[in-house]
Amino acid sequence: MLAIIKSEFQKSRGSTVNQFVIMTPVAVLVLSYFLGGGQNGAYNWWYVMFLPGLVAILSSMVINRDKTLGYKGLFLFPNDKALFWLGKILYLSILMLVSSLIFMFGIVIMGYLDAPVISFQANMAGGIILVLTSLFQLPVCMFLADRFNLFAATLFNVLMVMISVVAFQTSSLLQFSPYGVGIALMCPVLHILPNGIPIPEGSPLLSNNGLIMPMLGCLVLFLTLIGLTALLFRGREGK
Repeated sequence: MLAIIKSEFQKSRGSTVNQFVIMTPVAVLVLSYFLGGGQNGAYNWWYVMFLPGLVAILSSMVINRDKTLGYKGLFLFPNDKALFWLGKILYLSILMLVSSLIFMFGIVIMGYLDAPVISFQANMAGGIILVLTSLFQLPVCMFLADRFNLFAATLFNVLMVMISVVAFQTSSLLQFSPYGVGIALMCPVLHILPNGIPIPEGSPLLSNNGLIMPMLGCLVLFLTLIGLTALLFRGREGK
């Protein structure tokens, strides 16, 4: 497994994959700073648009570089092909974590350049929660990129997040979508609504009593989707 992950890092040397990992959080921070969004605006843009877009694009790029070759390089090895799929997911998880850490560090710097509204503890908690609740998107986007293309994966992922934003605190069943978990948890952690507006003091949305179970649910979904998509990828060899 380590060899597979190491191989993915070697493939990415000098590629646009690493550039996306670094430049996406930097772009969010720069845009928010110069447009006056501050820390709240940066976080809002990050988890509503840029993070789901980054997940989809990275997943598609990692899949496409083997897909264009018909996975011939992978299928030459006797190992279970599902392991290659798992290795790519773990590799992408590392990239997402690195990009999130860059964003979190930038939020700290922004606090020194502008009026700080998000504490260091809230920043760390928010960043970690977003990573944990977004992991399930990796196998989804990889599957869509494998079966379709980058456009389909990106459109689906970003659209699902935006639908969850619209459905937040409504009677629609879509408010229970896993795509809305991270968004909802930012309310008690960062004290901001999905539209970036600060939550008034005393609002029930500020209660942080239910943080653990939604995160665990997303992690269980992540593991389930890994298993399902890995089995589908394994069967792809025989086609």
